[in-house]
Order: sequence, then structure tokens, then C-alpha cells
Amino acid sequence: MKANGKSRPLGWLSTPLGLASVVGCVLAIVGFMLGYFLRAPLDDLKDTDEQTVTGLAKVEERALTSDTTIGGNVRRGKTSDITLQASEGEQVVTRVEVSKGDVLNSGQLIAIVSGRPIFAVSTEFPLYRNLDLGDSGDDVRELNSLLSNLGKASARSENFTQSTRDGIAQLYSGYDLKAPSSGQDEVKEAQAAYDEAKSDSEVDDEERQTLLEQLDSAKAKAGVQFRLSDFYFLPSGSPNIEKIVKRGSIIDSEEPVLGTVRSGESTVKARVDLSQAEKFETGTEVTVSTTDSTVSQEIFTVKEISDFKEASGEDDKIPPGYDVTFESEDDFPDELQDAAAVSITLAGDDSDKSTAIPLVGLREDPEGNYVLLPGADEKCRVSTGEEASGWIEVSSDCITVGDKIVVGP
Repeated sequence: MKANGKSRPLGWLSTPLGLASVVGCVLAIVGFMLGYFLRAPLDDLKDTDEQTVTGLAKVEERALTSDTTIGGNVRRGKTSDITLQASEGEQVVTRVEVSKGDVLNSGQLIAIVSGRPIFAVSTEFPLYRNLDLGDSGDDVRELNSLLSNLGKASARSENFTQSTRDGIAQLYSGYDLKAPSSGQDEVKEAQAAYDEAKSDSEVDDEERQTLLEQLDSAKAKAGVQFRLSDFYFLPSGSPNIEKIVKRGSIIDSEEPVLGTVRSGESTVKARVDLSQAEKFETGTEVTVSTTDSTVSQEIFTVKEISDFKEASGEDDKIPPGYDVTFESEDDFPDELQDAAAVSITLAGDDSDKSTAIPLVGLREDPEGNYVLLPGADEKCRVSTGEEASGWIEVSSDCITVGDKIVVGP
């Protein structure tokens, strides 16, 4: 508008209606600009959300047999003392011929105590008396059998003969020892009587001849004998030295113990149920470790499996199943104490492999199990099998080893 030839000022902007119009125009322009710049990112975000893929995993061929672990206990056989025969006073150990862990064999020298050797011998029953020339009986037969088994001279009968003496002498001489003998006092007495008769003119020839025959008889009877106190009779089952005294030790006559042996085989035993029994065959290798981890990864093998046994023990605490005995492949570990609780682990068989996928790739709907293949429109139906370590065996016509599947939610 013009008045008097001049433009009229824009006073209308100062009115409320004019100000509202301007603010509205500015807000419209700002809204348009924000919509323009944010539309593309929002559209991209929407598209990404609709196509979310957590990850892909490859279908593999792998073994799905897991390790089997069962509980068991150590069985270290029986212990028994090496007890010396009773004697008066203290005895001194002057030689020790064995060490801890040694297996004692029949005919082996264990030690020498106060000049007396102690031999370990194996017989069907312990002998119980000293034996000498002319003795007979079942114990003499056992002595002759012992000497024969050791490769020594033997009468091979129930009679103690000169051959028996020879065999005993050979046993001692093998360790540079002299076998004990008997009848020496009788020989000395007979010799003295004969010598006196020879120098006595009043003794006639007939009497002298009688004394000479008595001397010859005494000499014939005198000789090597079996002295019971020189022998320790071994228990059965490959006994080994668990404890032995040191050279110079003094043995108390009231407790004449030279050491301790453990007899019987050291093993580990466990009871397995029906579902586990087929996994443990003779010769199968396992690892054994103590439950407190003091011993770990010792190699054992299955020695034998018992027939099926019913539940036993107080209140049937031992379940029905099969008793499996395990033996050590090397020397039985000293750290495995008798009756110690152990864990026995049988490793899974890696030779049996199958088509498998990670468990996180397996899906399920009312129709069953399926997997998703990247880019595929349809579900790939699968059948499942063994499961171990986060993988599961599958079979299907729509996937094979090397394919990739979608994993995740």
C-alpha cells in the first residue's frame, strides 16, 4: 500500500496473526528437511531388521561319541609282615638285599640278621620244623619240591637224603654263604673217644674198632640241615616289598619284623551298568585319576569283566551290573593308595563319524526339526541322531557336508 506516494511499513508482522504465520512456515520447512535427511537411514534400518542373520555355520563330518567317566576304587592286595623266627635278645641287621618295590622271588635272599640269612621261599604250605638226614614226611616232600623248583639237587621224595643236603648247600653257596649243619658235637665226641682209645694200651682192638665205627656213623649223620629260622614263606600273588628295615637296624625280639610285603595284584575296580558294559572290552584303554586330583591321567587297560551281578552291599548301595577290573600298563603308581576313590575315563571313539551341525542351528516347529539355508525360501527338514559337545547328528536330502546353515534366533 502506498500513502502520499510512500510505501506503508510491514506493521502487520507485529500482529499475533502475522507472527504465527511466520513460525508455522519455519516449522514446516524444518520438518521437510528432517524428513528428507532421515528417510533413507530409517528405510535402511527397516530393511536390515527384516533380513537379520546372526551367523552361518558349516555342516561337518565329525565323531559325536562323548567320553564315558565312571567311579571306581583302588585294590592294592594284602599286606603281611616279614616276621623272623623267635630268638633271644636283640638281632642286628648286617645286610639288606632288597629294596622297596622289589618283587620277591622264591629262593631270593632278603637280608642277613645277626649272621643268619633270611631266604624268601614259595611252598604250598609253610614248613614247621627243622629237618635233617633221615627225616621224612609231607614237609620233607615239600622241601624237596622247593629245591627242585629252584634248580637245586633234590631227593624228589618224602625222605631227607644226601641229595636234599646237597640242594640246601647249593642254595646257600649261591650267595657265598655256608649252610647250617648238625651233628658236629656228636662227631667231636666220637672223635675224642676214638683218639683216646688209640693211645690207651688197655683198650683192645675190638673196642677200638667199635669206636671207629661210631665215629664214621657220626660223621655220616653230620652235615647240612634245613634250619627253619632261615626261611620266610611267601604269600601267593607276586608279593613285593612295601617296607624294609635299613642295614644296621636292631630288631626287637618281641616284635621281630624285618619288613612288609604286599601280595596280590594291584588293580582298579568299578561296577558298570548294562548301558555302559558294552563300552568296556578286554584290552580297552582308559585313564585313571584320583578324585582329589593328586594323581591324574594314568593309563590302565581292562583286564577282565565279571558275569552280571545283582545289587549288593548295605541297602543295595552297589547297583546291579558288571565288575570291571583294570590293570596298569606300567608299574602300578605308588600314589594310588589302597581303597582310594578314582575316576575312570573312556575316551569317545573318533573313528565313527557322521554328518553333524551345531545345536544352535537346529530349529523345531509343530512338524518337526529343520534348518534354514541362507537365501532359501523353504525350511530344510532333518532327522537327528547322536548329540555331543554342542553338535548333533543330522540326515536330510537337502543338506550335505560342506553346506552352510543359518544359526542363531
